[in-house]
Amino acid sequence: MVKRFEAFTLGLSKLNSGWSRLATEELKPYGLKGTDAVYLVALYQNKEGLSSVNLCEICNKDKAEVSRAVSALEKKGIVIRENITKNGYRAKIKLTEKGTEVTAAIRERIQLAVEQGGSGLTDQQRENFYYALEVIADNLYEINKTGLSK
Repeated sequence: MVKRFEAFTLGLSKLNSGWSRLATEELKPYGLKGTDAVYLVALYQNKEGLSSVNLCEICNKDKAEVSRAVSALEKKGIVIRENITKNGYRAKIKLTEKGTEVTAAIRERIQLAVEQGGSGLTDQQRENFYYALEVIADNLYEINKTGLSK
């Protein structure tokens, strides 16, 4: 059991570190942070826009982190906030035309990274990996909500 934990933990750490370095390098030419990639992809997939709450849920980030990122992206002309109410509460965050162009270019690089990162896997192995990853992530999410059972 301990060996599984070590393999899982070290594997996740290595995966996260590799992804972070790659994302940082690929987004640098656009003056963006590697961590911005997740927000851009989520907004690109939701052209009608997302509230901050939705963005937090989809990207699995806390409110303060999303708020900082959206403000920075807004200053760079990548996103806009469309107010639904007079006080700006529940504003829809959308990609601007510039943001859509940048994200489309980034998505091409993401496609290449995913292809190269997954090289050596069969389609079945890849499908099994993503299935297992989703199950483990969902289980850990539930454990974090309810705590470990005895």
